[in-house]
Amino acid sequence: MDIRQTSQFDRILRLFAIFLIILMLLFIVVPLIFTVLGSFSVYWSKTLYSKGVTLKWYQYIWQYYRHTILRTFAITSATVLINVLLGSMAAYKMTMTANRNSLWIKLAEELYTLPMAIPGIAIGLSLAQAYPHLKQIGVMILVGHVLYTFPIMLRTVTGALRTKNYAAIDECAASLGAGPFYRFFKVIFPAIRVPVISGAINVFMLSLGEFNITFFLYNPFVMTLPVGMYEAYASLRIEAGSAFTAVFLLFAIPLTILMNKFGKSQQV
Repeated sequence: MDIRQTSQFDRILRLFAIFLIILMLLFIVVPLIFTVLGSFSVYWSKTLYSKGVTLKWYQYIWQYYRHTILRTFAITSATVLINVLLGSMAAYKMTMTANRNSLWIKLAEELYTLPMAIPGIAIGLSLAQAYPHLKQIGVMILVGHVLYTFPIMLRTVTGALRTKNYAAIDECAASLGAGPFYRFFKVIFPAIRVPVISGAINVFMLSLGEFNITFFLYNPFVMTLPVGMYEAYASLRIEAGSAFTAVFLLFAIPLTILMNKFGKSQQV
């Protein structure tokens, strides 16, 4: 392939990349912009602001769904904390144990990541049927979120621990008399803090926007933002649902930027 053919091929790739960006804007960004704009409309029919501009939908959401927003962050924060501890420690155990290449360890890793292959609807419905009493008190939402997001943290930390020879560092610390908890929290954990934070942000965002599992596990007194958005669009005005979506984006977009920032720092 000569220089002229290479130049033409690069030009085609560049045009294709531009086309994909424009397609992404048309089907993701533009609808979200219209949704946010619609949240300020008094009545969204054929035209956006035919009846004027208002903030009453945000007032309505805050008045009747404030507890939902606060509870969502409580559930999501608890999900992140549990997964950071359990996911990191499980990854540490599987990658640092002497028989880390055994069939049992590989089988355990596959079982831990099984929720990624099961539809969220199936997980939520199974939990609701198996533990109806826990659903009534709202505990099952947290359990469902932990189960669904656990593989993300496990995969992230496991991948980080396998990129370098952390096993030798762990064995060296053990030879000096350090116990497993000291080795994990004082030696290994500080070295992989960036992947752990990146995984925690991914878990937070996935838990924040999770709907399929939560829909089968919530009750009228314990719901999350996505379920609240569904109720707003299903039983209220589209403007109220748009305001709910705008509130969700207010938290989701900064987290996405933060996740990308940590992702770049991890590559460096």
